[in-house]
Amino acid sequence: MSETQDRVLAQEGRSSAPLPRHIVAPIVEPHLARLSAVLTEAWADFVAARETPPGHLTRVRAASQGMVISDLLTVPVHKQFAGVPGVQVITRFDRPWVHLDGGRVQVRFRALTPTLGVCRGQSDRAVRLAHHLPDATLDLEVPADGTVLTAGYVLDPSRQRIDRLALVCLIGFSTVHYWFSLPGGAAAAAPTQLPMVPLSEPIIRSARAAAVKRLGERDGSA
Repeated sequence: MSETQDRVLAQEGRSSAPLPRHIVAPIVEPHLARLSAVLTEAWADFVAARETPPGHLTRVRAASQGMVISDLLTVPVHKQFAGVPGVQVITRFDRPWVHLDGGRVQVRFRALTPTLGVCRGQSDRAVRLAHHLPDATLDLEVPADGTVLTAGYVLDPSRQRIDRLALVCLIGFSTVHYWFSLPGGAAAAAPTQLPMVPLSEPIIRSARAAAVKRLGERDGSA
């Protein structure tokens, strides 16, 4: 590991990421309807393709379905956010991201579990993004106080319609720090499994420090 990487790892556990909900709220609230429209348009395009003869998409497995919908996000993201002041649409990993407030808040789009988590990733990059850690391999890094939010959809058990839309701040892949409801979706009540208040700072620091340690151990064994 280089001296620069050592210094970054030493500082990561002390950064102020993710931003608290009361700071993020006024940044994202003007865009919640746009984020919802992106997801519902991509889902509508998927449903239209699924129901068009010969209907090959009906045979797509659940895991692959999310990848297909991700491919359909680019057009509605650019459509909804084109010309919106203070917003940048960034292509990262061949997927559109929405940057707000100069990149302090960075929004990705994913399928969500019923408890608003995401599928666990194994790569260093996935771990870093899940814990709001800078990644020196990116052209556009997450700033020291940068916050990665996930705009996503939860499907109903039949996987035939969207049950819920949400914008989530996760710590890791399944622990919800806080979340915002997006307009649309069939469910009216909030998921009962979600926390009523954001996570405490010690819990967040501990989770991020553990992620930094794992990343360091990976580099050391490479």
